[in-house]
Amino acid sequence: MINQPIPIILDTDIGDDIDDALALTVALNSPEIRLVGVTTVFRDAPRRAILARHVLELLQAQHIPVFAGCSQPLLPDWDNFPGGQALGRQFEALDPSLTWDEPRHAVDFIIQTVREFAARNEMITLVPIGPLTNIALAFHLAPDLVSCCRVVLMGGIWSEEYAEWNIRGDPEAAAIVFNSGADISMVGLDVTLQCVLDKEQEQRFRESPHPHSQFLAHLIEIWAHPITLHDPLTVLSLFSDVVSFEPRRIEVALHEPVDRARTIVKEGAPTCRVATQVDVARAQELFMKRALAE
Repeated sequence: MINQPIPIILDTDIGDDIDDALALTVALNSPEIRLVGVTTVFRDAPRRAILARHVLELLQAQHIPVFAGCSQPLLPDWDNFPGGQALGRQFEALDPSLTWDEPRHAVDFIIQTVREFAARNEMITLVPIGPLTNIALAFHLAPDLVSCCRVVLMGGIWSEEYAEWNIRGDPEAAAIVFNSGADISMVGLDVTLQCVLDKEQEQRFRESPHPHSQFLAHLIEIWAHPITLHDPLTVLSLFSDVVSFEPRRIEVALHEPVDRARTIVKEGAPTCRVATQVDVARAQELFMKRALAE
């Protein structure tokens, strides 16, 4: 029996760390995955949607729909990053005159798409690799979605006592998702921080003849930091065994001033599966093959 590609919606805050663009590329270049749509979230979601569409065009996948979602967290007064955090410099690669003209909201697309798949007795996987605002709002507006989809998210860290970026971006949204009862797998910093590209691997992007690889090489130069495969590893975990998971009960801290936005392991019935181990060498090599379409 031939396995069918896994249908997914990639929910992304593309434009900050380069790994979102890399994850999008891996998803498109993996025959095990069927990318149904891309939704954007967090701080100027429309601008992020423009960047996502540009990456899709370079990959000759402009037929895949893109929808901008929530730019603000559920609590708009929540100062998730004191001192301010500008949008990532990857937007420098875009024509500043470009504007977003798609009126449909990402949350509406998520709700309708999950229901359409459910009506055909199929299950779609939501892959949020940014703050969880869009997913939480979709679950709030359409509670039936919880039993009709899977969630494989990049976020959190259970083995250390600090808050991870995506969860900190909207702790209330994260709490809604983790408490929803949905089928959730969490790929956190516990494993992703182990997967960092070396200079030789970065150079392979510069040497690749593919236009999308040249654009990614440009983003690598703009990023100017070591490339950690947070989001690409999450995508790879959908169809490979490079990541190992164990059931855990995860609660998102909301009220403690010091612990706010931490993903804390608690006693009790598991709420999700958390990534506990990664085969670093295999993950990196699989990533390079898919990202470069080798």
